[in-house]
Amino acid sequence: MQQHIRPLALAAVALALTSTTARASSAREARIDPPAAPASAYGDGAEGACDLVTRAEAAKALGAPVPAGVEKNMVVPVTGAGSVKAQYCQFGSEVLLARFALGSGGRATFGKYRKSLGSVAGYRDVTGVGDEAFTAKGQLNVRRGNTGLIIDVGQNRGKMPNELVAERSLAAAAIARL
Repeated sequence: MQQHIRPLALAAVALALTSTTARASSAREARIDPPAAPASAYGDGAEGACDLVTRAEAAKALGAPVPAGVEKNMVVPVTGAGSVKAQYCQFGSEVLLARFALGSGGRATFGKYRKSLGSVAGYRDVTGVGDEAFTAKGQLNVRRGNTGLIIDVGQNRGKMPNELVAERSLAAAAIARL
């Protein structure tokens, strides 16, 4: 069964700074193979994005069973600034967590991304999550130190009236493991 990731990950995650290409460096089932990027690239102890949220937490957030997380590692080129390491963990087609190594300029990089989405319908700042956070396009975007997270529960299809509550819950679990 093919997994579908809403274009949120590649388009939005490119942090509004990327060139038009992204190169997949590897794909793996969660916790089987070593991650493409070492944990030190993210400055935390978690090996992969699927280590930040459990399957049970993803299912609870969605309110329905989810399959085991599938992880993809990517290097996203950033025009004029090298690249950003990214990891995506997808639990079926309804729950996605993405982690980005923002580098030493994490605050500025996240700020540029925030600014690029500031005029999008539904944009709003979110307090009490990480160092800074906002929601846009049905996704919770969080910065903690030099790590960025994008969390999407329900794929913003209107089926879940409390998507942001569920996304905040997963963000808290992920941040605790950073």
